[in-house]
Amino acid sequence: MSSITDGLAANRDLVAVYALAVAAVVASELGETGTIWFPLAILLLFVLPGYVTTAFAYAGSGGGPAASGQTGWTLVSLTERLAFSLGGSLAILPILAILTYLSPLQLTPSSLVIGVSGYVLVGAVAVGIRRRRLSETSRWKTRSGAAEANGTWASTVQAVRRLSLLNVVLAVSVVFAVSTLGVAIAVPSHGETTTDLHLLTEQNGRLVVDGYPDTLTEGESAPLTVGVTNEEHRPAEYTVVAELQRVQTEGRSVVVVVDKQSVGRYGFGLEHGESWRQQLDVQGSMTGENLRFAVYLYRGDAPATPTADSAYRTTYIWLDVQPSGSESK
Repeated sequence: MSSITDGLAANRDLVAVYALAVAAVVASELGETGTIWFPLAILLLFVLPGYVTTAFAYAGSGGGPAASGQTGWTLVSLTERLAFSLGGSLAILPILAILTYLSPLQLTPSSLVIGVSGYVLVGAVAVGIRRRRLSETSRWKTRSGAAEANGTWASTVQAVRRLSLLNVVLAVSVVFAVSTLGVAIAVPSHGETTTDLHLLTEQNGRLVVDGYPDTLTEGESAPLTVGVTNEEHRPAEYTVVAELQRVQTEGRSVVVVVDKQSVGRYGFGLEHGESWRQQLDVQGSMTGENLRFAVYLYRGDAPATPTADSAYRTTYIWLDVQPSGSESK
């Protein structure tokens, strides 16, 4: 029991790190904001990653006084620890963001919090293990009769050298973080990348998103224009598939397409910012109520059997097609 108590006392900073990281994750998952989440987010993102990293590098022989004098992390003042933690975090955070982006997870605030907290928790465990091993090594050297004064002096010199190296690493980290921020500010963000699919009708010589036909007679046709605009910030190849469909519905929710007729299939390429338009004649070749004129957009080639689930973008309108001669009845 005493060894456990001593271990917790020697690593009370790691206990605090664990508590803060877990609290930040819980607050994030619960959707907390404001006075609860903001300080936890600042600590999790800009302090804790650098703290566990530098604490691992200068673990010494525990969180408190070592058997052979004050060495390692205990030689670093509170101000220096804060500076090392901030500088290290600024260097580590972009790397963790890139790794999260490259992982199967999407880069979202929640996934970034999980990634950073995972690094902090694993790092804290590694620091605790390293401190324990170094502490045991230090006690063994003392029992073996090594010159205590010389050991203390050697440890102090080694710690000073490590601190000098850490200062260099900190300086490089700050320069890297500032450079990254400068590039992010200087290079304009593309913003959201998307492709716009729309249906247009002609009114008074203008194409507008309005005035769609809702009733046709069998054999009658109505002109509609399909439009696509590339806002992907890169060239893209597209395929548009248009169909007139009979569907089984519950209310207005489509259950299954039971019959369909092809209206057109078109493949084309667009540069960023370019638009493509194609006029189609929607013919009342099948009769019934709540027929659906559907347009599917695919990036690249479209499958032989297009569906709303497989399409990149989908748009549609509803039509009633009356049998010919029904108007006279």
